Amino acid sequence: MAEALVSTLLEQITTITCEGALEEMRLLNGVKKDLRKLKFNLTSIKALLKDAEQKQISDETVQLWLDRLQEESLDMEDALDEWRTVLPYRPTDGAENASFLQRKVCLFLRCFSFHRVYRYHGIARNIKEINERLDEIAKDRVRYQLTDTPSRLPKRKESTSFVDGSNIVGRDEVKKEIIGHLLCGTSKEGESCQTISIVGLGGIGKTALAQLIYNDEEVKQHFTSRIWAYVSDVSDESKVAKRIIAELEGPDKVAALQLESLPLNALLERICQSIEGKKYLLVLDDVWTENDEDFGGLNVTFKRGAAAGSRILMTTRKDIVSRVMGSSHTIHLETLSQDLCWSILKKIALGERDQKTCEDLTPVGLRIVKKCKGLPLVAKTLGGYLQFKTTRKEWEDVLNSELWRMDVVHKDVFVPLLLSYYDLPSPVKQCFKYCASYVKDDCYATCHLIARWKAQGYLGFNDDDASLQELKGFEYLKCLEARSFLQIEDLKPVDGQYAQYARCKMHDLVHDFALFLTKGEFQKVEVSKDDKSMKMNSERTRRHLVVKIARGHCFLKSISDVEKLRSLYVYGYNSRDGVINDGDLCNLLNEARRLRVLNIMNYGSSTIPEEIGNLLHLRYLHFPFGFHLKRLPKALCRLHNLQFLVLYQCPNLERLPDEVENLVNLTVLCTPSCSSLTCYPKGVRRLTRLTQLVGLIVRVDRNDPQEFSIGDLANLKQLAVLSMKMMGNTINVEESEKVKLPNLQEVRILVNEAIAGANEDTILESLNMSSVPRCCFDTEFFMTSRVSAPRNE
Repeated sequence: MAEALVSTLLEQITTITCEGALEEMRLLNGVKKDLRKLKFNLTSIKALLKDAEQKQISDETVQLWLDRLQEESLDMEDALDEWRTVLPYRPTDGAENASFLQRKVCLFLRCFSFHRVYRYHGIARNIKEINERLDEIAKDRVRYQLTDTPSRLPKRKESTSFVDGSNIVGRDEVKKEIIGHLLCGTSKEGESCQTISIVGLGGIGKTALAQLIYNDEEVKQHFTSRIWAYVSDVSDESKVAKRIIAELEGPDKVAALQLESLPLNALLERICQSIEGKKYLLVLDDVWTENDEDFGGLNVTFKRGAAAGSRILMTTRKDIVSRVMGSSHTIHLETLSQDLCWSILKKIALGERDQKTCEDLTPVGLRIVKKCKGLPLVAKTLGGYLQFKTTRKEWEDVLNSELWRMDVVHKDVFVPLLLSYYDLPSPVKQCFKYCASYVKDDCYATCHLIARWKAQGYLGFNDDDASLQELKGFEYLKCLEARSFLQIEDLKPVDGQYAQYARCKMHDLVHDFALFLTKGEFQKVEVSKDDKSMKMNSERTRRHLVVKIARGHCFLKSISDVEKLRSLYVYGYNSRDGVINDGDLCNLLNEARRLRVLNIMNYGSSTIPEEIGNLLHLRYLHFPFGFHLKRLPKALCRLHNLQFLVLYQCPNLERLPDEVENLVNLTVLCTPSCSSLTCYPKGVRRLTRLTQLVGLIVRVDRNDPQEFSIGDLANLKQLAVLSMKMMGNTINVEESEKVKLPNLQEVRILVNEAIAGANEDTILESLNMSSVPRCCFDTEFFMTSRVSAPRNE
């Protein structure tokens, strides 16, 4: 994550120093020098980060160094973001009617107002102080012997073909299926060899299954030759070729051949001679490479030189590897049932104990095994750990502990996941870690996850094209899915576009792993008693906070140490009073001014405090089930960085502020199920970056000077998703003919019954939208970001 963060900072510094900010910075002594020094330090540090991120696994001092770097980098990012935000206001569509002289005078007054200069001095002082601390961090890199050549990653223990089949349970059906593919006599036309891939999360049992198949008697009799090659992250074709020759010819011959000195071509010739005319089975265990050229020579050698009916069985964590290797069959390995996990854990933990002890510990063990979530590796690890715990109290301690905090899990379970994590591109790593903010077992909308990534700056700056950012977000989702870090439904391209409303879920172990990586950056709190206050854990600055309110309880009166929070999620169910009122929210907003994401479910007051306008970093504002909410303050429209505004099922909301036109970076505006809302302000037409507009109320019978009218849609050319309710008893043809939305992908219209003879089809035709697919998304799911409405606690 540190590498991506440093890269983002360097981009921001370059942008700031190139876009006119220098004209104001010349008034502030030393700022340009500080920024040059900052850029130099960050560039020097960036070259060492791959080495540092890998060394931190075994060296706690390097981990502390990285933590310090990340803390200062986040503070610097906030300072630079504030600088960019308070730059002279750049005119948008609304300024086209102003004269040149008016715009110059406005700019002059903004540039030289006392308040603005005072604020710049504060930011400059903050940059200087952070830079001094960052300078110390940069100097410390020598102490930790960091280099620009990354250390070796922690390696998984090399696998072999030997296995005790009695310890493997629950794989009989899939074993039978794969053996059927191996023994089947048919191949694709022109191919003597097929590839079968076993794909799944690290620790799910891919290698164990491959070992079972390799040692099956029917398989032994069917193939003339069997070869086991452990590949892992090796992308050197020569190394893999030498391992295969050693399997084919035995260690004595290999020593005589002096393979180390042979070039790749000679090694492949040797393999070709060894397998010629034979029906072989080659097992490639734990393949990582996504480049089809890395093993191109081996692939050709095996498919050309062997007899018909030969097979390659490959295990991998990534779907893309299966495709690159040209697999004819891909088997996605599923998790085990809880009963099967219990059989594994029980055999190891209780195998040698007397009956009385087993009866005493079994009830606790049956609750512990739920932590395994179907992963045999976790069952084996916990079983081995419990093997040395002799009392019920010790077992209950394991039951009540968080999996991600247990040292034995770090060592035996997380190392395979670390290999997958370090294989991620640097920007995707921070996106993966942010998934720790979600609640376990929840299924959530990918569009919300992408919006939150955008809000944190993981997909680029505000100035970047919104559609490109979303496309980048979908690419990151696919990257995480390919490594089994996320399970995604419906993320399939339709006519070149990705589904906006796909759902995704994270396995509990992967969620624990994400929490482990964040080192406490995320905190989750459950309010289930009459707590009045809460102190944040002091071991590290919290940046993201999730507060769950139990039924019948309300938000805490005070929370300490929240001034650096970047995300706040509050959810719960309390239909009478809501989970948080305006007074408590006001207190919080006065402290947590660095928030970028604010999500409050079941808000309990009629208006949002004016203090919301002080959150200049805020990008994502989500108020689902705000049953009491009636008004939005004008101060909210000062949030020039706001990108995502959703007010779902706020039935008493009466209107949006006229000043909404100032939200110049807004890309998503949604107000469905707001039954008291009767119109949209005219200023929405100026929000030209909107890509999704759901719940729009539009005047169709005229071009109204105060209300958003049908012809105003012509300004919103970036719209991809549109859902609207029509007001009026006729459709103004002249206004409707103005509407041309070239990027529209989905549309839904609620037709006013007062419009004589109109239906959705005829109206869409009049708006040049007849060829646009109808919206088919689950509105409630999309608006709440979760599958269901608030749960009754």
